[in-house]
Amino acid sequence: MRPRLYWFNAGLTLALLAAMITQLMPIPVLFLLGAALALTVNFPSMTDQRARIAAHADNVLNVSGMVFAAAVFTGVLTGTGMVEHMADWLVSAVPEGMGPHMGLVTGLLSLPLTYFMSNDGFYFGVLPVLAEAGAAHGVSPLEVARASIVGQPLHMSSPLVPAVYVLVGMARVEFGDHTKFTVKWAVLTSLVVLAAAILFGIV
Repeated sequence: MRPRLYWFNAGLTLALLAAMITQLMPIPVLFLLGAALALTVNFPSMTDQRARIAAHADNVLNVSGMVFAAAVFTGVLTGTGMVEHMADWLVSAVPEGMGPHMGLVTGLLSLPLTYFMSNDGFYFGVLPVLAEAGAAHGVSPLEVARASIVGQPLHMSSPLVPAVYVLVGMARVEFGDHTKFTVKWAVLTSLVVLAAAILFGIV
């Protein structure tokens, strides 16, 4: 904490946000410049700077590794056409009588699918096929799209979300313990959201 530099840090944060919103430079470049400036001003000593970097190294390495792993996983799924085949198999596995209820089907499928695959894989690979199947039974693509976000509370606990590793590291808990605690509540939240969407006619 640097209370005497509160206004400098607040101003730097606001300037960084403004630069990102206006797309002044690529976001990675802005973050590098912001981090370098914040470190230099808040911790003029090289020893203090190294200590601060070392204190956050675990989180940085975890997130960086997860980003690369998720990118490889997503690339394999999309590049090999596995996402399209999975989507086709899922649609063919849905009973014909459930066609008019593709909103409900999509909402339920979004829970496991957004947990075990990236958002890109689900929303760009699986969802268009589900929307097409729903349209064939008179279900609006908009309704299917609304239902598809039901699984997001669970997705945010997925091991494919790098931010989870940062939060788990800061909380000093094991990822397995975090998963055991949060998944059941995330599933319950998603089901409540889906039930509310059906009750209010959104899905």
